[in-house]
Amino acid sequence: MRRFVFGLLALIIILLLAYALILRSEKASAGVLNMITPSGSFDLKADVSFGDHPRDSVDYYLAADSDDSKPLIVFIHGGGWSRGDKSMYKFFAEGLTSEGYDVALPNYRLYPEVIYPEFLTDNARAIAAIHKAYPTRYLVLIGHSAGAYNALMMAFKPQYLDAEGIAACYTVRGIVSLAGPTGALPVEKEPTISIFPERLQGDDSTLKHLDQPLPPMLLLNGDEDSSVHPENARVLGAALQGRNIATVKIVKGADHVDPVKEMSHTFEGPIKQHILDFIEKLPEDEGDGFCR
Repeated sequence: MRRFVFGLLALIIILLLAYALILRSEKASAGVLNMITPSGSFDLKADVSFGDHPRDSVDYYLAADSDDSKPLIVFIHGGGWSRGDKSMYKFFAEGLTSEGYDVALPNYRLYPEVIYPEFLTDNARAIAAIHKAYPTRYLVLIGHSAGAYNALMMAFKPQYLDAEGIAACYTVRGIVSLAGPTGALPVEKEPTISIFPERLQGDDSTLKHLDQPLPPMLLLNGDEDSSVHPENARVLGAALQGRNIATVKIVKGADHVDPVKEMSHTFEGPIKQHILDFIEKLPEDEGDGFCR
């Protein structure tokens, strides 16, 4: 009996260690989290097309207790602009549908098929299609890593949305950047150098497009993020200081994956509450748009 107990304990320890190692990989982590994520808080409309390319599609997670007075959340996935897929983020969407928010997850084309700025045109087309499907709903854009950069650039270079007939300042109520590159530091590795020939130091940087109206934004990074240094959030936040636009949150002990991982009901941490607090405190429409 004692051998059985020790053997069972050893197996549990091995499984826990394996689980911990898996969670260090974003893709593997997402797979595990999706398997243990309940589906009772939403109805899923998967692979709704907005174009002719195989990646021109959106997944809609519609909250079971949806509240039309709340903004519709658009989550743009990360993956270094060369990988990733909307299907990886059921757990993230459920973290919001369980709070009564409807969530749209679009795909976009990836490197090597495209480089900057073509994935931004894809995001703009997706957002236009989402707005057309729900024309009375304001949008909050949330992105992680590469997706956070894409979300920010919808505001910092609004010509992409303008081209699709979307007036960003009257449609996008706020933006949440989770570990988003902002151009505070140049990119130094491939394939990112090939994706951004100016290395996020030219027209491709948010920091080169500050002198225009911008919606409220939450810039959140973990202080232990070795993929996208928290300096990205700090520098952009400092550049916008005085305009009452940007809220900067540097989360102690959080790494690059934690900002998405903590949206799962499996994990505890401050990040989900930071996101919910930001969304819930966004300004109401007074007829003059959300930008300042």
